[in-house]
Order: sequence, then structure tokens, then C-alpha cells
Amino acid sequence: MKAALIIPARNEEACIGDVIREARRYFEGPIIIGDNGSTDATAAVASDAGAFVAFEPRPGYGRACNAGLAAAPPDTEVFIFMDGDGSDRPEDIPALLRAIESGAALALGARKGPGVESESIAPAARFGNWLSGMLIGLLWGRRLHDLSPLKAARADTLRELQLKEQTYGWTVEMLAKAVARGLYIREVRVGYRHRRGGVSKVSGDFRASLRAGTRILATIARTALHEPPRWRRRSRHNIRPT
Repeated sequence: MKAALIIPARNEEACIGDVIREARRYFEGPIIIGDNGSTDATAAVASDAGAFVAFEPRPGYGRACNAGLAAAPPDTEVFIFMDGDGSDRPEDIPALLRAIESGAALALGARKGPGVESESIAPAARFGNWLSGMLIGLLWGRRLHDLSPLKAARADTLRELQLKEQTYGWTVEMLAKAVARGLYIREVRVGYRHRRGGVSKVSGDFRASLRAGTRILATIARTALHEPPRWRRRSRHNIRPT
């Protein structure tokens, strides 16, 4: 299957080159950086490392991912998403692709087990993962265990989902809609590391964490308005004609 790797990045010049070079050891397809208004040399370093750079000056994780999607070859069948700070392990990409090849519409990295460095996932992120997964489970009947930045999706799946969220809620909208529509989601155990350079845009910043959490919860609520939760579907199906 023809795949492309999309890496949203903002001000990651300290590590983006190493991220791209490491990814190339495990992935042969196009590597696209969604440069999200960087004010440093992220774009230049990424280009020198062999990646194509798609520019999106407006802030927002979803916008950066969408810029990468728009820049990918039109015949791309699978998209892989990975953060640009060195925390995701490119060595886990082949496992995601195998899950897609085996029939999954989405392959979600679940950061579990010995491959996860101690304290690499901030407490706020752990809580957000737990809360989001619990809410998706309550609403649509499938409990997910991570909002991992490392994931893969079929191109036709992304077209079907028609994601609208442009910021931190992009991933949770993808997952919530996929669960609500009964798509096959395969959770793949992956590792996780401390970032290799630069400064986190969310972790360690209380206001940024609060904004991200609020956006994620709002995205779940908005999705529930358009994708009927399981009890709404059940009550509708239980109505008998008179």
C-alpha cells in the first residue's frame, strides 16, 4: 500500500532533523512536515533532512495535519501521523502499517508497556487520555486507551470521516467518529520517549493544557450531536410502528 508519513511541527528545529532521519530507517514513502507557523529554522532543517515541507501559518494541530494531507501524493492509500519532537518511535511504524494491511481502518498507537519511558507522558495527558477514552466508551460503546499522536489511517477512512476540528481536538474527533460508525480500529502497543529537544506546546503549561482539554471535551460533545450515541440509536430502533 502506498503510504505517506505526516509530521505536524512548530518550532522543532532542535530535533526535527533527527526525527526525519530516524523515520527514514523504518519508512520508505514520502515524509511531509506540516510546518505550523514555525518562527525558527524548522522548515529549513526538515528540508535539508529530506522531507517535503507544507506550510500552514494558522495555529492548530488539525490544520498542520491537513496541510500535510493536502501535500501528499494523490494516490496515497494510507497516512501515518507522528509528532516532530522525537517522543514517538519510528520503529513502531511498521506495526501500524501491518494492522492497516490486515484490514483495520485505523491503527492507533497505545503507549503501554516497557517501551514507554518513565514519566514521558505528563499527568495531564494521562488524565486526558483516560477521560476521553471513557467518554467515547460511554457514548458509543468502544473504550479506547490512548489519544496517541502515532497513528495510521486509510485515505478512504479520512475522506469518510470528514474531520472538521482544526486544533487539539482533531485526533479525538477522528477516533470518536470512527467508533460511532463501527469502523475497525486496531490498537497497537507502541513505545514513547521524552521529547528530544525544544519545548512542549502543551505539557508543563497549565493554560495550554486547559485549552487543549477544553477543546477535546468540546469536540466529543459536538461529535455526539451528529453521531448518535448508543442509547439514542437503541431508543430509536426500539420504536415500534403503530
